[in-house]
Amino acid sequence: MPMTGKRKKPRKPTMVDVAAKAGVTIGTVSHVINKTAPISGETTERVLEAIKELGYKPNSIARALRTQKSNVIGLLLPDVTNDFYAPVLSSFIDSAYTDGYTVLVVSYQYSGEREAVEMERLADKNVDGILLFNGFDDLELLRRMKAEDMPVVVADRRVEGIDLPTVEFDNIATASEVVGLMCRKGYRKIGFLSESIRLKNLKDRYEGYIKGLTGNGLPVRQEFIYISEDMEMNNLEKGYSHMKQVLESTGPENLPDAIFATTDLLGIGAARAFREAGFRIPEEIGIVGFDNISFTDFVEPKLTTVDQDKVLMGRIAWEIMKEALDGEGNEVRHAVLPQRIILKGSC
Repeated sequence: MPMTGKRKKPRKPTMVDVAAKAGVTIGTVSHVINKTAPISGETTERVLEAIKELGYKPNSIARALRTQKSNVIGLLLPDVTNDFYAPVLSSFIDSAYTDGYTVLVVSYQYSGEREAVEMERLADKNVDGILLFNGFDDLELLRRMKAEDMPVVVADRRVEGIDLPTVEFDNIATASEVVGLMCRKGYRKIGFLSESIRLKNLKDRYEGYIKGLTGNGLPVRQEFIYISEDMEMNNLEKGYSHMKQVLESTGPENLPDAIFATTDLLGIGAARAFREAGFRIPEEIGIVGFDNISFTDFVEPKLTTVDQDKVLMGRIAWEIMKEALDGEGNEVRHAVLPQRIILKGSC
């Protein structure tokens, strides 16, 4: 029987491919395409021939950036419904507006393939720059954007393998501090609840959790680590249902006495599951969330959490974007913002 599965789309040739085939630099290819510098006839012919053979289609933004500005910034984030992003977006959009820019917001829904598609679409819409929140499996995509002179700023993530401007929080240190706090509160079987840790900020929180356990003389117990891609969207409902399943299938002796959740919504969902199972919070189960969203003050007990200055992140992200747009300075800026634990009633 014939196969019915979708065929994988072939990779589009890039400016890097053209340069390699023509035996020239990326800059030379750019000059030939955009006519921004005199290039010899022989070299120009080689580049044009390589473009024709490869079927390369220059990104429209790569040409437009040299001659005009759209005063529009693209903003990519993994989940537009997540409460964490609202104050960050508001701060970034207001800062951009003050400087005469409009912000176009799109979500890639935790999909690396969709991230690439959306970023290409933003580039084709002639945005002047792109702010990318998180992202993953995208090193080649980011390299291509940089080669085509698209200013990209990355938020809530460190980028390895390419030097791009970033703004982030020190999630490793803070997560380790959270575990230390739980130890001081008397908890010894500390669990970890998270959506997939493929996003760098969540991976850092997991690394900080492990560091906090070992630094306080506690073993890493895999049965207390609850990580699932299923919890990437709808954190509140999925955190509740995931922990409810754990409680229904696990004996009391194999349960943690505290949960460190990588988002407040996961923590709140887990707290409901434990309460329904008859656990007292924080006496029998301590819970700490992350993000300090306003909802944490409207549950009982109030959720101990980690505060991240979201308004500051939005403002600094715009400052860094503005520097990238203006071509200011020779060094790529990397901003690390402070966090603090907010003690409430759940731990």
